[in-house]
Formats: sequence, structure tokens, C-alpha cells
Amino acid sequence: MIGGRYGLGSKDVTPSQIKAVYDHLLLPFEEMKQRFTIGIVDDVTYLSLPQGEVLDLTPSTTFQAKFWGFGSDGTVGANKQAIKIIGDNTDLYAQAYFSYDSKKSGGLTLSHLRLEKNRLIQRI
Repeated sequence: MIGGRYGLGSKDVTPSQIKAVYDHLLLPFEEMKQRFTIGIVDDVTYLSLPQGEVLDLTPSTTFQAKFWGFGSDGTVGANKQAIKIIGDNTDLYAQAYFSYDSKKSGGLTLSHLRLEKNRLIQRI
């Protein structure tokens, strides 16, 4: 049995890191690390799995945008309205995800927007 840690330092787990886990499982048992880490370079315990090439699983027909803003500057509200207008008034499927800093005013905000002509993006 093996086990690993991920998402350390609030980092997202990428498809390349998941592939690294499966690649690790293909090693002979004697070469496997019984405990491992993905997502960071673990220079304390040296349990990081080597990450191969960066995998981009997004279709080339998908438009993606990322907007950075400061809390209370109106970026999130404007992006929410924009994605709603595009999704309601075009033949594009729209998806948005917003992340906020713990600080209200002046904290970092991120807006992730995706548009796709085909229904690859599932609406929630």
C-alpha cells in the first residue's frame, strides 16, 4: 500500500501530477516510494514525484481568460455580468470560477472564465 500528499501550500493539483502518480504505480515495487508528495518540490523529506511534461487537456476550441483584481475594485462583479451576458445571448457555453483573498477590500481576486462552442463544459 502506498499513499501521498497533494494540495500543499494551497496549490492546485494538475493533470501532469496525477499522471506522475500513475507512472509511479508502474514502477517495480522495490523502486516505489511508499509515501510521496505531488504539487511541490519537497526539499525536506525528498518525497516528491518527478513531474513529466505539462499536460493541457483543454480543447483548442475553448477560450479561457483569467482576470486579476483587487477586492472592491468591481472586477468580479463585471466578470460575473460579462459571462452571464455572453452565456445568455450567444450560442456559447460559459463557465466562471471566482476566488477571493481573505481580506475584503484590497485583497487579491481571481476570475477564471471559459467559453466553448460545443457542450464540453457542463453547467452547474
